[in-house]
Amino acid sequence: MKSGESSTANAVLGKAFIRAGEGLGLDDSDLAAVLGEQVSNVLHLRHGHELLQPCTEAWSRALLVVDFYQSLLTLVGTEQKAKIWLNSQNRGLSGLPRNFITCRMGLEQVVQYLAASRSLI
Repeated sequence: MKSGESSTANAVLGKAFIRAGEGLGLDDSDLAAVLGEQVSNVLHLRHGHELLQPCTEAWSRALLVVDFYQSLLTLVGTEQKAKIWLNSQNRGLSGLPRNFITCRMGLEQVVQYLAASRSLI
């Protein structure tokens, strides 16, 4: 991939991650926790001053968040319902989904849970 294409892909993932976070009602400190980064890094990402780098943990988590967001919207239909789901007790996950997404294992668990739920539709 050419470097210009690479920068574009990095910018697209960053924007998709920020957009997914907004759609889920997550603020910058929530997004920083999800990425395992500092809030200042999220602010730089939000304003286009920094890009996510491939093959990093933050890149991988951002991809998971975008997948999570898209899966959740497919299941519940609207961002408002997605926000409610994220902040509601979930028997299948044994807790609040919001509490799971701040670590990689929890985020993966939520993504897998949604994939299994989608397959039942």
